[in-house]
Amino acid sequence: MPPGEVADLEALGFVAFGQGRHQLSMRFYRQAAEARPDDPTCLYNLATALRNVGDLEAAETWCDRCLALAPQYAQAALLRSGLRTQTAQRHHVSEMRAALSGASTAAGDQIFFHYALGKELDDLGDFDAAFSHFSAGAALRRRMLQYDLNQDLAKFDRIRSCYSAGLLSASPLERPGPYGFILGLPRSGTTLVERILTGSPDVDTNGETDNVMEALLRHQGAEGEDIFHRAAQADHAAMGATYARLAGTPPPGGRRLEKLPLNYLYLGAIRLSLPSARIISVRRSPADNCFAMFSTLFGSAYPYSYDLAELAHYYRAYADLMDHWRDVAGDVLLEIPYDGLTADPARHGASMARHLDIAWSDDMTRVEDNRRASATASAAQVRRPIFRTSVGRWRNYERHLAPLI
Repeated sequence: MPPGEVADLEALGFVAFGQGRHQLSMRFYRQAAEARPDDPTCLYNLATALRNVGDLEAAETWCDRCLALAPQYAQAALLRSGLRTQTAQRHHVSEMRAALSGASTAAGDQIFFHYALGKELDDLGDFDAAFSHFSAGAALRRRMLQYDLNQDLAKFDRIRSCYSAGLLSASPLERPGPYGFILGLPRSGTTLVERILTGSPDVDTNGETDNVMEALLRHQGAEGEDIFHRAAQADHAAMGATYARLAGTPPPGGRRLEKLPLNYLYLGAIRLSLPSARIISVRRSPADNCFAMFSTLFGSAYPYSYDLAELAHYYRAYADLMDHWRDVAGDVLLEIPYDGLTADPARHGASMARHLDIAWSDDMTRVEDNRRASATASAAQVRRPIFRTSVGRWRNYERHLAPLI
């Protein structure tokens, strides 16, 4: 078709992004930015697309151009703050403080600036100031959400009661097959595990999708006390077939991964519907994991992460649920400690490969050589070699995290 208007290019870029076709998405967004170089949104969209495909220097350049046109474009400030480690010689703290103090800065924009300032001040080692911004941003975000922690806690209880050991043991485990799942709390290291495993030519990934939930909803039982009971009474064979259609066919003899942290809610359904699937759960130390969530601005997910007390209660409920899965799921589940993985990636990587029944090479630990796109909160971090600087990071904030701990 002949070239369209800028709005058409942006729409195509958005749809390509939604399909996980990040190179194509970047191409459309680049055309839009070149056609309208004075439109901050076009420049921001291109910067985001460049971040997703790993061109971090170019992403920062386009963020700079966006913010030169619109100094209060808070989303661009947050994106830019995460593209690299800020230094005393090269940071944006004064610039963002000025934008944050502007009388016209809306509350929603203030949230982005607070998280961006928290990130850069953390890089600079000013931890008290960083925490004040993380805390202010989280408080603003929490006030905008309608969320009841007790509903989530009740959900965990119902899942444990509906997916009993007797129910899961009735489905024999099969040899490792074409599908694998990576799950864990957000910011626990699930993206790192995905990057290591997709270093194999025999492994690809669908990233984060709702395929499991969609397949479950299509085939849940018609009767039951509530949605959890109906889910446990699902036609699991039909659910597995639907999931396979949604997920697509893996490489011949290979594996296709699904990396959605929230699949810890559906581990029982995965075990029953895909008896040849293997599941890897990433476990990070509680204080590190909770602070990493608290210091991250998510989209619409994880509403419990903006209040330290709610975060502590949710973490305990999550840990209890994982204890349950460990007891009833059997050999389908392999737990990987994040701290151990970063200390000895080859040993734990080989263990994950054995679990999925794929060949292992120590070269798979060179995640910086993995050119696959990433649109997760770790999109910039996974472009670097495996590092351990995030282990024990919570200790920089121990005084502020005392109630959570």
